Amino acid sequence: MTNSNDKIIFKKEAKEIGELIYSKKRDGQVMFLTVVVLGVIIASVTVVAGLLMSYQIKRSADVSHSARAVFAADAGVECMLFGMFYEGKNGTEAKAFCDEEGLDFEFKNKASFSIEISEEESLSGIGSGIPRYFNSTGKYGSAVRTIRINL
Repeated sequence: MTNSNDKIIFKKEAKEIGELIYSKKRDGQVMFLTVVVLGVIIASVTVVAGLLMSYQIKRSADVSHSARAVFAADAGVECMLFGMFYEGKNGTEAKAFCDEEGLDFEFKNKASFSIEISEEESLSGIGSGIPRYFNSTGKYGSAVRTIRINL
C-alpha cells in the first residue's frame, strides 16, 4: 500500500513533470518567435538590397544620359566656332547656322543642343560681331549640360 511519503514524492514528481511540460511548451513558442524574427530580418535586408541595387542601375543610366548631353553641348561649341572662324559669320549668323534657322538641332540619338549668345561684343579684338561669350546647352533625356565659351 502507499504511505504518505509516497504521496508527497508522487506529488513532487507530478509537479516537476508539469513544469517540464510547461517549459517544453514555452520552448516551442520561443523557437517560433525566433524563426519569425529572423524571417522578418532577412526579408528587410533583401528589400533594402534590392532598393539600393535599383538606385545604382538608375544612376548608371543617368551617367550615360549626362555623357550624351555633354557631347551634344560640345557639338554646339564646335558648330559655333566653325561658323564664326571658318565661315566668317558674326555671332548671330553663326547661331542661325548652327540652329538651322533658329530651330534647336537634334541628333539621331535624340540628343540636342541649343546656343545662347551674349549681347555684348568680344573685347579681345577677334573681329566685329563676335559675341563676348556663348553657351551651348546639350540635352538628352533628363540630363542637361551647358558649356560656356568666353571669347
